[in-house]
Amino acid sequence: MALASGLGACGGKDEHSGSAPDPGHSVRVTAPQARAQEQRILNQRVRAVRERNLDLFLRHVDHDDRGLMSRQRRYFRNLVQLPWASFGYRVLEEQWPQVRAVPRWGDDVHIPRVELTTQLEGYDALPVKRTVGFVFSFEKGRATIVSDRTSTGKPLFEGAPAPWDLTAITVRERPGVLGIFDTGMRPSAGAVISAVRTGIGQMERALPFTWSGKVVVYSVQDPKVLASFTEVPGGALDHLGALTFPTYADETGSRVASTRMLVLPSSVRAGQPFLGRIARHELSHVAIGVRDDGAPAWVSEGVAEYLGARDIPQRERIIPTSALGRARTEDSGMPLSRAFNDTDQEWHYALSWMACDYIADAYGEARLWELVAATHNAGEGTTDHRQDRVLRQVLGFDSRELARRAATRIRNLYG
Repeated sequence: MALASGLGACGGKDEHSGSAPDPGHSVRVTAPQARAQEQRILNQRVRAVRERNLDLFLRHVDHDDRGLMSRQRRYFRNLVQLPWASFGYRVLEEQWPQVRAVPRWGDDVHIPRVELTTQLEGYDALPVKRTVGFVFSFEKGRATIVSDRTSTGKPLFEGAPAPWDLTAITVRERPGVLGIFDTGMRPSAGAVISAVRTGIGQMERALPFTWSGKVVVYSVQDPKVLASFTEVPGGALDHLGALTFPTYADETGSRVASTRMLVLPSSVRAGQPFLGRIARHELSHVAIGVRDDGAPAWVSEGVAEYLGARDIPQRERIIPTSALGRARTEDSGMPLSRAFNDTDQEWHYALSWMACDYIADAYGEARLWELVAATHNAGEGTTDHRQDRVLRQVLGFDSRELARRAATRIRNLYG
């Protein structure tokens, strides 16, 4: 693991500074005294990660709590695999609200809110700040971490956790790809990374602009990790093969540190050429980034489907059987953005793909990128209701006619 100079403590002195109450006196610590000790202990954790020192990481953890010790060992082993540009803690003045202390934690308990700052070197453009928490018990004035959860077992964490917060991971890094695999998906790490690396090269040849060519990829099957993805198109992962999602720099969601990929087990089991195709689809979202923000959903997803299939020979490109039936009867125009991922999403993806495939085949790929730029509209976007005006400017006809031509293409290629 390459450790940059940014790996350090946040907002506190090192573990040898400050003072603690005399252990011979059973007095409660003041809030400033507690924060000083808590910050020193968390600074030790940072140094332990930098030095790969498990004993130091666990020094002030309650060794009698086997569950806590197991989670902390696992977390340490996860952390030392990752390429940190920044990793640090800052103890805040506020305590976690509505967290009830339990007798086994002791008589003098503090549960501070803690700002955790992380940044993956080469992958996150900005540091990522999250609020976490630890339960500190002060026995004779000395602090010990006695829990990382509430009394009901809920993790002290706000925002979206990463896989390394929830389960044991294996990290594999190759040029351009940082792969994060849980125990169940570790055997397929080579296949996933190979597909993504190949896809990056294909994206660089297909796109009319440059991008970083780097991506963080999660491939996990642990239910706890999968359940942590809450803002999912269509509301559930069950019908998806992969997903791209933003990692925000803070909990306001106003700035994106990076866009990462999740490749689901079903896509890995499907093997090639499907795995490569879906990897290219998701990589297109990573690479295009904000360039299609505000465009109708069918434009963004249709371009991604087109790029996913672009490097597969025409005779090997498959389309859902149901799409052929719909293409013979459907005449309702391009799918609406608000309903794109509803129960008809399979048809919506197919029609959107064939619309973009038609444009590229009939007018050239440059016209397809012209449409992306026009619907992006310099960040203003284009609503479904206004897309016909843009389509007439770029193609000379409206969305209903484009849907008709896309359906005809489905019948001609697959009928």
